[in-house]
This record gives sequence, C-alpha cells and structure tokens, in this order.
Amino acid sequence: IGDVLRAPSAKEPLFVARVIYDLLFFFVVIIIVLNLIFGVIIDTFADLRSEKQQKEEILKNTCFICGLDRASFDNKTVSFEEHIRCEHNMWHYLYFIVLVIVKDPTEFTGPESYVASMIKDRNLDWFPRMRAMSLAADEAEGEQNELRTLQVQLENTQKLVSTLSHQLAELKDQMTEQRKQKQRLGLLGAPSVPGAFHQTSTSSSVAV
Repeated sequence: IGDVLRAPSAKEPLFVARVIYDLLFFFVVIIIVLNLIFGVIIDTFADLRSEKQQKEEILKNTCFICGLDRASFDNKTVSFEEHIRCEHNMWHYLYFIVLVIVKDPTEFTGPESYVASMIKDRNLDWFPRMRAMSLAADEAEGEQNELRTLQVQLENTQKLVSTLSHQLAELKDQMTEQRKQKQRLGLLGAPSVPGAFHQTSTSSSVAV
C-alpha cells in the first residue's frame, strides 16, 4: 500500500494530516486487524487441537462399541486392552456390517437377518451398549460368591439356634425336676406337722 501512495512533501500544507493518516492506517490495519485475524486463527487451531486431543483420549480410554471406560475393567479377569482387542474389536464389527450388506439376503442366518433389518432402519440397538460378556461373567461369579456366603451364614445361624434350643430344653427339664423335688419334699414334711401339733396340745392338757 505504501508503494502505491505518493510520498508526501514536507512543504505541502496537508503534510501533517497525511502523516497522522498514515500512522492511524498503520495502527488500525496493520496492528489491530492483523492481530485480530491471527488471534482468531490461533484460537481456532487451539480449539481444534483440544477437540482432537479429547477425541483421542476418549478413544484411548473408552470402548468404541459398548461405551464402557477403562475404569470399569479394573480388578477384572479381562483387561481393557483385551476387551477392545478381542470382545469388542471395532474392525470386526465393521467387517460384519460389510458382510451383511454384500451377502445375499436369502443366505442370512438368524443373527445376520436381525442385524440387516436394524442396519436398514438405522437402528443401533443391536450394539451391546454398556455391556460386556467378561463383566457379566464376573458379576455372575460375584453373585454366586455372595449366595455361598449367605448360605454359610444361614447354616451357622441354624446351628446356633439349634444349640440354644437344646440348652433351653435342658434348662426347662432341670427346672421341672427341681419343681418335682420341691413338691415331693413338701408332701413328705406335711404329716409331721399335725402330729407335732397334737403332741404339743396333749402336753398342754396334762400340765393343766
């Protein structure tokens, strides 16, 4: 732009105004506008880079097929890497979809026919969302362990109840036996009391 404009002469009456105009043009166009453009470009690239990193982080720590994260496979029999490589390999699913698309419908099996109809309707319900066979097996095993633990506790409780019932029966028998002994002692001591009273009365009469 500066090459196109004519160089002003210091003797011209509008020389000062021309210098101010050039400085304002340089300040507004060269500094502000270009900085705004560069700022928008840099921010855009930063957002794109952040979005790309976020997607890579999701793909790295989340199963593409079922959506389970890496933490769901901590302390499990199958690791997250084994899960995405064997159980839910996304390329295996892609190959299966291609197979269903190119295969003759008259040769479909039951699962292939079901998946083909779901693909035709653009329905993704046939994907195992938030489910995995390894986790289901672990959950079933955990439930079995809990049931076994409850069964052991129930057996221990039954044994304790049986022991307490036996002790209670023994205590009841002892109390019954003691009551019978007291009754027998009372029956044996009852006739001696009237005799003693009669003897005492006779002695009193003789004294009189």
